[in-house]
Amino acid sequence: MNWVREVLQRYNLGKEFDHYRVLSLWAAVAGEQINRLTEARDFRAGRLTISVSSPSVAQELSLLRRRYIARINELAGEEVVKEIRFVPGKITASRRIPRVSPAASHRAEAQALFDGLPDRELQRSFEHLYLTLRQREASLLAAGGKRCSRCGVVFFGKGDLCPGCRFDPVAGGEDGG
Repeated sequence: MNWVREVLQRYNLGKEFDHYRVLSLWAAVAGEQINRLTEARDFRAGRLTISVSSPSVAQELSLLRRRYIARINELAGEEVVKEIRFVPGKITASRRIPRVSPAASHRAEAQALFDGLPDRELQRSFEHLYLTLRQREASLLAAGGKRCSRCGVVFFGKGDLCPGCRFDPVAGGEDGG
């Protein structure tokens, strides 16, 4: 996994990756019942901000703050979270995303794409990543997502351009054209 970290750092994506990784770890740590009442909102400088459905929920969860910090850091494999803030706010209804199995054709596609790599372990890693991304796309599409007409990414929202293309001046989005 060190090579993944190196690639992320090379393209200045390390901080963004850490940001989203910590936000996604909250769901795993909190569990299904707490997830209905909370939403990970922000992670900066070691501080994780969690929106909660009410002040009483914020108070109750604050009592378990140290446990949550320890568990997130354990799952992250390093001490990334130093503080958690529970703030009352609006919780968006979570969307049920079905788990879709990758198509057999995707396995053949992945093997063909990475067959020329000299390192067998690296080849398997890229095949696994490719299949995971294809599975994610299929799941998002099954949940009502759609493909961006410009770049092809799957997204939820209005219009036929994803948020990235919508604000890209080159794409002629709202801010660019």
